[in-house]
Amino acid sequence: MNFQKNTYLGFGLGLGYERLFEEEFGLKRTKTHAGAFFGGPERSTNQFSPYMYGGTKPSQKYSLNWFMAYGHNSFDFDFGAEPKFIRVSPAALADPSAPLDPGPGDSLDMNLEFGYQPTKPLNMSLSYSKSSLRRNDTHLLAFQDNIYSFRSTYQFSRFVFARARVDYDTLSSRTRAQFLFGYTPNPGTAFYLGYNDDLVRNGFNPFTGQLEPGFRRNGRTFFIKMSYLFRKSFGG
Repeated sequence: MNFQKNTYLGFGLGLGYERLFEEEFGLKRTKTHAGAFFGGPERSTNQFSPYMYGGTKPSQKYSLNWFMAYGHNSFDFDFGAEPKFIRVSPAALADPSAPLDPGPGDSLDMNLEFGYQPTKPLNMSLSYSKSSLRRNDTHLLAFQDNIYSFRSTYQFSRFVFARARVDYDTLSSRTRAQFLFGYTPNPGTAFYLGYNDDLVRNGFNPFTGQLEPGFRRNGRTFFIKMSYLFRKSFGG
């Protein structure tokens, strides 16, 4: 549906059937050894997923787009997302070392993006994404992830630009940033100067599993990339 001021709204419904086999996840059971799944060797369920989406652009400066989907009987594969989210299947709650016990649950996926272009050369956007799944059998949260992203580009001229991007992921407590300056005067000729940074805020030590308050840098990189296309004709 379309409305005034470049505004639109849409709805939809997805229907499906999903079946899981334990050999897709590990060993298939035989008479001599157990399989990858706890209980039966397969899982199956009917699924449906209503969704909505929309957006608006009241002026050249501002824009807003969004999407939301609910999934009924979406599968939790029982991998967990430690250290923040342990396995929450009935088998894993009774014994954390139990084989996988996949099961259906209710999922939620959301995305919201706001765009701002105050001038023709400058373009910025801020987005938020959320994904979560709660199991039907235990009513516990299998995982939840929130991702915040900021992007900006400034076009100094037709050939010169600067670009910045910062992403923060709550599941990994990780912040990644990239800053790039580019000069592309013609096809095949380019110069790039950039910087990448990778930080963890209030993350967990990968060796001890202990919480480490504050910021910890995983790595940072400065880089320069140049290319030039040589054009030469060879006559007879």
